[in-house]
Amino acid sequence: MIAPALDRRFIGFLVAGGFKTLFGHAGFRGQGVLGVVPHVAVAVSTVGGLLFNFLTTSAGFRSRDLRKLPRFLAVYAIMLSLNILLLEVAMRAGLGPLLAQAVILPIFALTFLAMRRFVFAAAPEQTS
Repeated sequence: MIAPALDRRFIGFLVAGGFKTLFGHAGFRGQGVLGVVPHVAVAVSTVGGLLFNFLTTSAGFRSRDLRKLPRFLAVYAIMLSLNILLLEVAMRAGLGPLLAQAVILPIFALTFLAMRRFVFAAAPEQTS
């Protein structure tokens, strides 16, 4: 059984991620309508949602410590790189950019694990 604290963090992460995903996908789609290149659109959409996402994700992990922002941004830089790579692969496989982006979104559930482990991990208790 998963600990209740993990349940709350994961549910909070999913809710925050849901809002960020809707925001990011709407931005991606809107830029596509405007003729922005898909790789640029996914980068702009990701960057545009980062601060909003930091605030909502950090609330889910019950930590609004701005000192965690660099680690948060590092995880998202890695995820953005992975997103662009997978977008390219999916588009070369024949998917349009919107469908390709929608198909690869589930892999980003790994972001929760990275956030829990590297960004919002509880500091180890110090023993004297």
